Amino acid sequence: MELRPFRAIHREPPYKERRPALWIDRQAFSESDGATPVVSILIGLVRLAEKEILLAPDGATAEAVAKRVGALVSAKADSEPCLLVTRAPLDAALSTSRPADDVFIDSSSVRHDLIRIPEYARHVELQGLVKNAEAELATGRELWDAARQFSTSPAAAKLPGAKFKLCAIVDERSVGQARRLPEALADILGFSFADAVY
Repeated sequence: MELRPFRAIHREPPYKERRPALWIDRQAFSESDGATPVVSILIGLVRLAEKEILLAPDGATAEAVAKRVGALVSAKADSEPCLLVTRAPLDAALSTSRPADDVFIDSSSVRHDLIRIPEYARHVELQGLVKNAEAELATGRELWDAARQFSTSPAAAKLPGAKFKLCAIVDERSVGQARRLPEALADILGFSFADAVY
């Protein structure tokens, strides 16, 4: 899997990163027994190469995919991440004492600490970690298929990021704790195909 950084565009206050980055979404769940399990998810761009990702059974209709492609063509941006499960040991690699850049609680009462990883050396390290590990698309087949179709459209020709899909990547050892990605994540991070990637 080829992993690339991306530029996030924060909604409030308006702020645009100067350099692409990878992000960690550290999710903390409050359980009824008082436990607070935590799972860290890596957010970045993944090249739209079907041979590198095991795809879930096709449940998306052609009409639904076409509608999403139309939205991508209109917006020239894609801020809805797919969820990938990797066999790479991501949990240890995403451990950090860096403070969160953004924090929010979603509608399921899950706390999200969003941590930006700006260092190129860390990007290379994480790329090497996930590059040769098996990965499977857990959710977002419709999003993945739409992004693939959009990447071959004339509208995508001048957009360097159109060959990639915004994805959230979780270690398979933590997948039981990972929940669906909330819409709020896309709203906070934002994303633009027009931004350059390494």
